[in-house]
Formats: sequence, C-alpha cells, structure tokens
Amino acid sequence: MDIHQKEIAELGSEHSLLRTLIDNLPDIIFAKDAQSRFILANTACAHQLGVDCVEKVLGKTDADFVSPELASQYLADEQALMQSGQPVTQEELTQNKETGEIRRSLTSKVPLKDATGKVIGLIGIARDITRRKQAEEALDRERQLLRTLIDNLPDCIYAKDADARKIMANPADLKNLGCKSESEAVGKTDFDLFPKEVAATFFADDQCVLKDGKAVINREEKAVLQDGETRWLLTSKIPWRDASGKIIGLVGIGRDITERKNLEAEVLRAQRMESLGRLATGIAHDLNNTLAPVLISVELLRQKLQDDDSLHVLAAIEAAARRAADTVKQVLSFSREAEGRRTTVNPSRLADGVVRIATQMLPKNIRIETRVAEDLWPILGNPLQLHQALLNLCTNAGEAMPEGGPLMLAVRNFTADSHFAGMHSGAGAGRYVLLEVSDTGVGIAPELRERIFEPFFTTKELGRTNVGMGLSTALSIVKGHHGIILVKSETGKGSTFQVYLPAQEAAAEKRG
Repeated sequence: MDIHQKEIAELGSEHSLLRTLIDNLPDIIFAKDAQSRFILANTACAHQLGVDCVEKVLGKTDADFVSPELASQYLADEQALMQSGQPVTQEELTQNKETGEIRRSLTSKVPLKDATGKVIGLIGIARDITRRKQAEEALDRERQLLRTLIDNLPDCIYAKDADARKIMANPADLKNLGCKSESEAVGKTDFDLFPKEVAATFFADDQCVLKDGKAVINREEKAVLQDGETRWLLTSKIPWRDASGKIIGLVGIGRDITERKNLEAEVLRAQRMESLGRLATGIAHDLNNTLAPVLISVELLRQKLQDDDSLHVLAAIEAAARRAADTVKQVLSFSREAEGRRTTVNPSRLADGVVRIATQMLPKNIRIETRVAEDLWPILGNPLQLHQALLNLCTNAGEAMPEGGPLMLAVRNFTADSHFAGMHSGAGAGRYVLLEVSDTGVGIAPELRERIFEPFFTTKELGRTNVGMGLSTALSIVKGHHGIILVKSETGKGSTFQVYLPAQEAAAEKRG
C-alpha cells in the first residue's frame, strides 16, 4: 500500500470514527450550508425533526420540518450569524411539534469556514432540555403554590438558619415583627426584632431545636412587640434537615391566640365578678337592715338630746351611717346590673352634666377639658345610671392625680368592624358612641389591671372613703347597657378608660 492509499485509508477510518461518534451522541449535531440547508445531521437531529433517518434531513431546511414562523426565525438568526462570523452559544430554543408537543433545546452554533477563512455555513450542537425544563417548571409551580399558601395563611410562618437568623417570613409574621417587607427581617435574629428578655426566651427554644433536634410543639409564648403591645402565640418549631439528615435550620409556625387568651381572662373575671356580686348583695342587704335602725335611733335621740356636744356626736353618727347607706346603694346597683327605665340620651348633654358635677367634686388643681364631636348618635339608656358611671370614672381619674393636672373627657362616634368585635368580648360589629376619660396621673401597674373592676378592690390606704366600688359599679352599668369598657394605661403616664355604648340604631342610620 503506497502512502496515498494509506492516507486515504486513515482518512476513511477517521471519518468512520467521527460518524460513529456523531450518530451515537445523545446531543443533536448538524451542519448547514450558506443557504441554511442541512449538509450534515446525526440520528438525534433526525428524531428531533420528526423523521426516522438522516437521509430525510439532508438538503432540506427548517421550513420542511417546523412551522413557517419558527423556520423564518431560525433562518434570520442563522443568516445574521454567518454574516457576523460570531458564534452563538447556550441559546435556549423552543420548538412546537405538529402533534402539539413542545420541545426545548440548549443550542450553540458556530460559523463553518473553508480553507480561506470564508464563512460557508454553520455547525450546530443542541441538547434536548425538555425534561429538565418540565421538571424545573413543575418545581417552580410547587414553590409558587407553597408560597401562596404560606403567604395567605393567618398564622405566622418563618424559617431560620443554623445561627437562628431569619431566612423566610410570611406576611403574618412580618406584621407581628413590625416589618413592612421580608427584606427587613431576613438576616436578623430575634434580638434584632424583640425586646431582650423576650428574644432570650425565643433563642433558648431555638437552640433546643437546632442543637438537640427536639421539636417544640404547641407552646404558648408571650411576645412583647417593639411597640410595647403584648401578643400570645401558640408556637411550634421543628428542625430543618438537609438530604444527609444534618440540621441546617428550623421551621416555625405561630398561631395568634391573643383573642382566645383575652376571652379566657374575661370569662374568669366574669365568674369572679358573679361570685363577688352574690356575696356583695347578701352583705348589702344585711347592712341595709342594720343601718335602718341606726338612722331611726339618731332621729329619736335628736329629739331627746339638746346639748351641742350630743348633737355634734349624733350628726357624725348620721353622716357615717348615710355614707354607709350610699355604699350599700352602689353595691345593690352593681348587683342588679344597671337595670332601669331606658330613654333616648344625648351624649353631648350627658357629658355636660358630668363635667358640671365633676368640677364641683374634684380638687381645684385638676382641670377638666372636653372634646365633644358634633352630630353624635343618640344612646338608648338610663341617663342617671350613665351619669353615675361616667362620674365614677372621673372621680377615679381625679384620685390618680394627687398633684393635679388636666383630665380629658372626649366623646365621638365609633363604628366597630368584625375585627374589633372579635378582639373584645361583649362587643359586636356596629355603631357606638365612644366616651373617653383620660387622666395624667400615676397610671395602673400591669399586675393590677386585671383586678381594677373587682368590687371592693382599692389601692387606697385604709380609712379613706373610697371602698373600691366606683369602677365595678361603672362596669356593671355599662354592661347593663350592652356596652364595654377598655383600659389603656402606662405606669407614670396616666390612664384612659374607653366606654363604648351602642348607638340607637334608627337614629344613627338617619344621621349617618
């Protein structure tokens, strides 16, 4: 065999090797001439174009296999490549088959040049990524579904990394954190988001989950937010593990149970009040029976004793007995839950009457201010009882300001929505008249707020005329009018008592 024949044999061998390689690669391989006609194609390319052999591809263009629109696009792109001489790599292409099937490929094309460097066509290689893209799209749909679910659940849902830093938080959790967007919370720890004492408790729970792998299930947590509001959460935290089982973080879910806790506390208070009311009624009746003879005896003795000393003593006895009788009257009013004749009450006139009496009763160093809105809705109620309830609140406010200062009585219309009704036991959605009594006094210590409406509960020293019936009587009257009382207070900064009384519906609708 001469050298020429040997070179031809080697060239044939290389061609056979190259052809075998091209035909058996899973990737699509092809070459086109200057008119974008196929001059080379492998088996994968033929199958991609919908034919069973390479021979049916050669000499044809994309217009013979794909839609006119797609073929026109391919032709324009390829002509631009051959004119510029610049390769196109990793281009994602979509092909719509006649059967309706959609195929996707990741394609690279480079110019084909002759020995002189002139571009005479192109060479392309494409990898079918249809399954990968379908898997990615399915995964993306699942992620979107999961995120939609997480973002729309009312529970707080979040995730933290191994260092207890937030990496995900849903809108309910962001609201609880006081953050406007997820970016404000991501990367932060509880020490960045809560007061130090609260954060320390949360961090300790996180470490049990992250270090020991112990799940926290349905634990009640008291969360004091940055603005000072207290919320109760029913929290569960579970370890987040990677494919090897290593703990890489935690996932938490917290259900806001503040409303439930408030309702439970109100039920307990109501039960305690009911028991105290029954006890108070029995004591009051006994005292009434005891005081009646005392007052009668004072009158009889006054007719027999004429000297000044005796009369002075009788006057003191009578005054003490009448003060006791007034206390008994308040107790009985409390126990009857403010029953009485109801009529239409003008809130503005009610406020004026309370201010006139309170001005006379309170010390001169207390300045009463009013803020009464116009077009107030009328109230259906007992004017004397409502007057007594507000006067009791003003008296209580005055006693909280031993150094004097401003006392505000404000009245306005208020429309309660379903959220407000759900937050406060005894309230319903609808129209109310809101009467607020605000002082600038010593405030109420947090540990005492649960007890201030209890009958006979008082923080005053023994011997004072206050017997702890003012607030309990006010609450009883307001509840008897189907209203509620809310209290806002901060130690050293005063208190605000909010009385919500249902507006007379027909009149309110007419004015509203």
